[in-house]
Amino acid sequence: MTINWYGQSCFKIQEGQRTVLLDPYGPKKYGLRGPQLKASVILVTDPDDVKETQKKLKEKSFLVSGPGEYEVKDIVIYGIFSPQKKESLTIYHFEISGIKFGTLGEIDRALTDEELESLDGVEVLFVPVGGKTVMSGKGAIEIINALEPKLAIPTCFKIPKLKADLFSVSPFLKEVGKKQVEKMNKLTLKRSSLPREGTKIVVLQSGG
Repeated sequence: MTINWYGQSCFKIQEGQRTVLLDPYGPKKYGLRGPQLKASVILVTDPDDVKETQKKLKEKSFLVSGPGEYEVKDIVIYGIFSPQKKESLTIYHFEISGIKFGTLGEIDRALTDEELESLDGVEVLFVPVGGKTVMSGKGAIEIINALEPKLAIPTCFKIPKLKADLFSVSPFLKEVGKKQVEKMNKLTLKRSSLPREGTKIVVLQSGG
């Protein structure tokens, strides 16, 4: 299984012939190229992005854009309604090949107890850290500490060419006591490679 990041909360998870694409229109809103909209499953957290995503959607891609329970090609997905300070989102808990993922989109506040419960058991968490218009690094750490995923992958932080008012990933890494970490172009993931204890922070470089 490989994981690529395209900026903001957009990731591609490839496992054999199955692909899960998260928030593919997000990078395009802020001046990045973003991925092609072709995948087994496409998950959209922001309702404002649904129409633009549908316009570019490739054939045979299954779009999930709201709360509910879904299963596509043995990928099990739970969408959870999440009201924000400015608007509402759908956050997702999904499982592929026995690994449980959680994605929070561009969430701008702490999770409620109900939302934390719905994400219980998540092993890989995509969490925004850029502050200002999304959750701060400090807020992200509180969620990570509450959910205790095996991997935490920061999203929604300042990168070159991104036209969004965000901080870099550095303040978040300083908060977790890691001033420097290895930045990967992509993450190759197996269940056997997940940490047995604690949470590992993985910073990906955008390919978007």
